[in-house]
Amino acid sequence: MLIIFQGYCFSQKDKHIRTELKNHSDEVHSVCFSPDGKSFLTGSSDRSFIIWDFNTLNPTSIIEKHHGPIYALAYTHDGKNFLSGGDNTIKIWEKDGTYIKSLNGHATAVWSIGVSKDNKYVVSGSFDNYFRVWDIFKGETIHVFDIDKKSILATAINPVNNFIACGSRDGTIALFTFDNFKIIHTFSAHGGNVYALDFSPDGKLLASAGRDGNIKIWDINKREILHLLDKHERSVMDVTFSSDGQYLVSASYDATVRLWDVKSGEQIHLFIGHKMPVNAVDISNDNKHIISGSSDKTIIIWDLHPEILIDYYYEDEFAKELEESALFAPKRKSESRSDYKERQEEAEKFKNELYKKYIKRLKNKQ
Repeated sequence: MLIIFQGYCFSQKDKHIRTELKNHSDEVHSVCFSPDGKSFLTGSSDRSFIIWDFNTLNPTSIIEKHHGPIYALAYTHDGKNFLSGGDNTIKIWEKDGTYIKSLNGHATAVWSIGVSKDNKYVVSGSFDNYFRVWDIFKGETIHVFDIDKKSILATAINPVNNFIACGSRDGTIALFTFDNFKIIHTFSAHGGNVYALDFSPDGKLLASAGRDGNIKIWDINKREILHLLDKHERSVMDVTFSSDGQYLVSASYDATVRLWDVKSGEQIHLFIGHKMPVNAVDISNDNKHIISGSSDKTIIIWDLHPEILIDYYYEDEFAKELEESALFAPKRKSESRSDYKERQEEAEKFKNELYKKYIKRLKNKQ
């Protein structure tokens, strides 16, 4: 496999690609799975976002109501509504695409949005140097943060204690309380833009993505870095925790998507398929699929096969059992072609059964 990150040259597509969608006419900046996994959203510089049926992989609605690129998309946690951030507004929708209302207040493009666990509030970041907290139902701004920072490109709400985090172009992350909007702590996080933030489901960790090509996982209680993930070759544009908090997925300007183990901070798998920078990524709540959107105008759905996790968590044990079976040895001189073919078929069956065995172990581990 030929890999040239700087030139985005890949000679072979990743076998884990389920499908590649090319319905947008410009760069794809935002993607989002619905909580039930039955649909997903994609937003683009073509000023449209698409609601997709996951089973058929066909669009159910193509909506053009924003006047600029759709940089942010997010479902409410109950899945009844979703929000879109484009131009200088945030728009609220029924899950079928029925328009409800707009949140107006930002002066320039909305880059990020995050929804509270109780689905009542949303935080948003913009190029106008401010970030805001909104009451979704009232459609009103509750608070405007003015922290003398350059553009706020990343925002997130802690799902447990409702801490609010924002990341700015100067590389810092600020943490606030939701009760009185007072600053709790400032992290000197990245050597440049903080492009994305995400809290773990238990609220104990915060992941940040930076222009410096690094991902950092922060321990919120200790106010210190837990892991530095530095395998991306260029800016990291998006990060998302899995619903169980065991994994982190990331999207980068190096045209790759990566899957990480949160506990160890190690890379589990590298997904290759996009031809240009990957701007957005999400993982389904059942941990079976990953979606990514790219500047190459495509959306890729990746299958997160159990084999990927088995090869990471049980690599040595799995390889040892394959070797001990003696079915995978090269063709022997005394072996006829038909015998060798029969042994290959037997080896494949053995490998599949072995995967089933380790899938059970993996489920028990989870």
